[in-house]
Formats: sequence, C-alpha cells, structure tokens
Amino acid sequence: MNWRIALTLIMLAAALASGWSVWNLSQSSEASVLVARSDYVLRNYEITALDKLGRETFTLRGPELHRDPGSQTMSMTTPQFMIPDRDGYYWDVRAQHGQVTDDGKQLNLIEQVQVNSPPAVPPPTRIETSQLTFLLDTNQAKTAAQVTITRPGLTMRGKGLQADFDRHQIALLSQVHARYASSQ
Repeated sequence: MNWRIALTLIMLAAALASGWSVWNLSQSSEASVLVARSDYVLRNYEITALDKLGRETFTLRGPELHRDPGSQTMSMTTPQFMIPDRDGYYWDVRAQHGQVTDDGKQLNLIEQVQVNSPPAVPPPTRIETSQLTFLLDTNQAKTAAQVTITRPGLTMRGKGLQADFDRHQIALLSQVHARYASSQ
C-alpha cells in the first residue's frame, strides 16, 4: 500500500473522529442549557387563574415568577395568593417561596408562610408555618410542620394542620397548646 493512501485514510479518520466529538459536545451543552433555563420569566406580575367553569381559583401577585419547561411548574419568590372562599371572600396567603404544580391544582409554599382570613369574616385569623400545601381545586390546605394560629384572645400552636377554607375550618393535628387571653 502506498504511504500517501495510508496517511490520507488516517487523516480522514482523525477528521471524522474530531468532528463527531465536537458535535457530541455541542449537543450535550445545549440540552443542559434547556434544562437549566426557564422558558419564561414574569416580573411584577398579577395572574388570575380560572377553573373549568370560569370561576376564579386564585389571583397571584409577586415580583418574579419562573416556569420550568421540563416539569412545567411555576416557581416564584415572595408570592401573594388571593384565594376566594365559596362566598367570594379572599384568604390572603403569602410566603418567601412558592411553586404551582404542572396541573395547576396544588400550591406548595415554603418559608415564612402566612395565611390571613378574609377581613369580612370574623374572627380575624392568622396562620403561620414554615411549609403549606394548598389544594386549589378543593380550597383545602395541609402541613406536617409546626403551626401557630392566632385569633383575638387566642393563640394555638401545634404540629400539623388540615384546613378547609371554604368552610372556615382549621384543625391542628397533634401536640396542640392553646393560650387564652382575657379581653378586658
């Protein structure tokens, strides 16, 4: 075999191998960028979500929202949710971080979660916890974390919570301690 033919074949094989290597590396970096980047970002936004019948499920406000293209979840910083009860009064729900699931039925809130009852529905009630899962289609919430509930003249602390915001029913699940203050 002629040395020129052998050298040409070796150079051709090297060119193919390096071309394939460059193409392979460029494909993997593009895929990792897609996973890491949001497909959209909203700043200083207000969103009103409706159910299948056109009724308001919640109104969401906040400084920044990201939508993950892979999981199709929405993540937000310092969100404020206004969630109507069955009578049209709004629960004010706030946290440091929040995430709405891809189907829009569940809201997961973490860090400094505060829930305030509608001002028009006495008694004024405030719920504070570190984590809260809100089931938007049923207006119910739950957590296994420590919870503090305050009302005029009453402070309750416990572990775990189940709440039905349509019926204004809140239950602490265990290790419940209550402190009553006289209203004189």
